Amino acid sequence: MITLYTPVTGFPDLEAKIAYGLARVGIEAYGSEKVTIKPRAGYYIVEIEADIEKLNTTFKFLCDRLLQSEYIFLNTPGIKRSGKPGEKGWNLLAREDESYQLNKYLRFSFSLKNKKEEPICNHEGNKIGVQIGFSAEASYHQSRDKIDIQKDKRGTHRPTNPKKLCKTCGLLAALGMWFASFIFSIKEKEVIVIPIPKVEAVGRDIEKIFSLQHYLRRDYLCRNQKKEPIDIPSTLIPFVFLSKIPSTVEILKNFELFIALLSRQAQVYHVDGISLIPIEDYLQFLENPYNTASVDKMLQKEAFGALQELNKFIHYKNLSSLLSFPRLYVQETSKNKETSKDKYVNLLYPETSNYLLEKVAMIREGIIENKGVRSLADTLSYFVWSKHNKNYSYADNIRNARTHEELRNIIARMLREAKLRYDQEHDKKDGEYVNIPSTSDIDEFNKWSNEAFEEVKATLFILAFTWHSYKKKEEEMQNA
Repeated sequence: MITLYTPVTGFPDLEAKIAYGLARVGIEAYGSEKVTIKPRAGYYIVEIEADIEKLNTTFKFLCDRLLQSEYIFLNTPGIKRSGKPGEKGWNLLAREDESYQLNKYLRFSFSLKNKKEEPICNHEGNKIGVQIGFSAEASYHQSRDKIDIQKDKRGTHRPTNPKKLCKTCGLLAALGMWFASFIFSIKEKEVIVIPIPKVEAVGRDIEKIFSLQHYLRRDYLCRNQKKEPIDIPSTLIPFVFLSKIPSTVEILKNFELFIALLSRQAQVYHVDGISLIPIEDYLQFLENPYNTASVDKMLQKEAFGALQELNKFIHYKNLSSLLSFPRLYVQETSKNKETSKDKYVNLLYPETSNYLLEKVAMIREGIIENKGVRSLADTLSYFVWSKHNKNYSYADNIRNARTHEELRNIIARMLREAKLRYDQEHDKKDGEYVNIPSTSDIDEFNKWSNEAFEEVKATLFILAFTWHSYKKKEEEMQNA
């Protein structure tokens, strides 16, 4: 067993890429079962049941087969190239006349401060510049307010943040970048996503990431029904990314996502934003295939209002978004135009509603399954899905109710109109079924509403926008 240390550069994404590069060499030489990555404070330990000389031989083989070609560098956004491929200025490529040894990673190297001419990895040997593709943090963000520009004899330009890296670290970062990073586009921007291990990552999981990342390489993250690229809000990138590859749920459960958003102007890349995102809540939500299908439906319909509210609730635990989401989901994903031949109201899957109520809002099962609450939800649902008597005002007023008494008054007005609609629809041959709660249902609802007002209000509202109520009404109408 040998232990290799990443060089403590101060850039978390660069450290991860070097660790993945070392792991890639180990997997190539000995197989995935012999390799482990262990995160530490600011660096990684890569343990390999290996011989250092064989690792050096394997690294040379990978350099000869992969890194002497411009292909990886040409297809990695954020790589700045000097000169043309094959020319002397193309200093990123591995060269036959240069030696790259992994022995330097056998010792822990750390420095509190680097001199300007020293590489940030503290390794000797040939040096290259730290590229945005290697570390998004090595670049200043794109200027929007002219605060971070400077003037000199060359004129007005953006400042640089010059850092150097030994070429061995650069080549390892290129390996890690190519095999462990997800690179895709959103309209006119490019995104780099790299999984950051939170705990020990065994070779089998690392190998899965190496295989999985090709799924989205250099493609658009999502398209609409016309197969056109969709420009999604940057805050939704982690949520949408994870939903597009359902198999990541199991693979990435012990990882966080480092996300860099890049834009390209005049052949030069700029960093528009970087973030490190915990994804445990997203993965738990997407474990349910109905939840994944709901996200896909919102993307197809470009229902970004609903998706934003769902994201706020799942990731940020914003409780007000819990009651905004169902209303926007139905409104933005349904076909409500009178000219539409397949006019319908698209309601939430019951599995999605139950997840939001039980797993995220932590509402008691006794309230969710309560007969009185569900009966009132069935009545409220009629005014959501009805083709002839749609009326969102009752649902909106219930969502905004602040007291138990205010809620009771809204319910009373709703029940009076529901009874009127019941009498009208009951006499029609193809009339719509309207649920009329019994006196015991209303008493049961009022009892729970008085004891747990916020929980009952949220449950009533969400269940009214849920699909199972609609199916139940159709069945009951046929049996009437």
